[in-house]
Amino acid sequence: MRKIGLVGFGVGGSNYHAPLISTTEGLQLAGIITRSHERRQVIAERYSNTPIFDSLTDMLAAGVDAVVISTPPDSRFELIELALKAGVTVVSDKPFAMDYASARNLKTLSVKYQTPVTIFMNRRWDSDVRTVKHVLSSGKLGRLRRLYNAIEAFAPQNEGNASGGGLLRDLGSHLVDQQVMLMGLVTSVYAQVDAMAHDLDLNDGFYIILTHKSGQRSHVNGLMMQHNPGPRFRADGESASFQLDGLDIQTEQAFAGRHPSSSQIQWGVEPEEKWGTLFHSATCEKVPSLQGDWPAFYLQLRDSLNGEAELPVAVDDALHVTAILDAALISAREHRVVQISEITGLE
Repeated sequence: MRKIGLVGFGVGGSNYHAPLISTTEGLQLAGIITRSHERRQVIAERYSNTPIFDSLTDMLAAGVDAVVISTPPDSRFELIELALKAGVTVVSDKPFAMDYASARNLKTLSVKYQTPVTIFMNRRWDSDVRTVKHVLSSGKLGRLRRLYNAIEAFAPQNEGNASGGGLLRDLGSHLVDQQVMLMGLVTSVYAQVDAMAHDLDLNDGFYIILTHKSGQRSHVNGLMMQHNPGPRFRADGESASFQLDGLDIQTEQAFAGRHPSSSQIQWGVEPEEKWGTLFHSATCEKVPSLQGDWPAFYLQLRDSLNGEAELPVAVDDALHVTAILDAALISAREHRVVQISEITGLE
């Protein structure tokens, strides 16, 4: 049984990490760090046998195999560094770092202390992403011309804040990571970022055009002030197009207090009315959605801790995504295409 410590019990810690860890066979939720009296009460009710700690130092002293850092983004660097120095595997929430230089420094620390770090990019296992990946690999679209990946909603309460890097660093981390997973490494970026109060770090919308190493282009769009949301995904090929609407059901289930072992639901299973559609010139057909599978992240983490698998998300993947987001901000400020090599210094 591998012991996992959770640092932070906010939205991510309480709705995602704690339920997934506690329902993964072979993992034990071995401790939670929070100083909030209200959150301590919730933990006592939901996880009565789980110790509550005041600090990461105390948790590390008690003994854990890995720690999950689910605190605000601008507080994570020091916590990740402390865990790595102690030789304890780290799972970081996204964004992994606030810029490429910080992300590279964290990788350097991981190498220095010979301790792995991975990133909770759970939306790689969204139902919609898994379905799009399946459709792309099926060959039914023919040669792919464009892939559009968007999350739009009217949710002013979810607007970005400066400490978190705005919507671009938050939602953008997931959407860009998905595009890289689906279409490969990115070589250049052109972006428009909607600034609040004329501060690009305080943003509530973005539109990014990615040029991939293959030469193909993909589009990423995030907007939390949209009264009429567009498609979640659209893939346009020479033989057909595929469109999928709506958001992955796992978020809805998690915020309703459900978890993968809940008997009342089928975790990650989308209703038929949310299936995507494959369009040909004169016909169309429904494509059943693949089951969402966020539990896969912690299953692979468990196997990695046991020496039986790679980490679920490689740190180099997070560095590449961070470089793309840095390039997007420069592009928006300077109104030009930015090469990824300008950020990384690597050709």
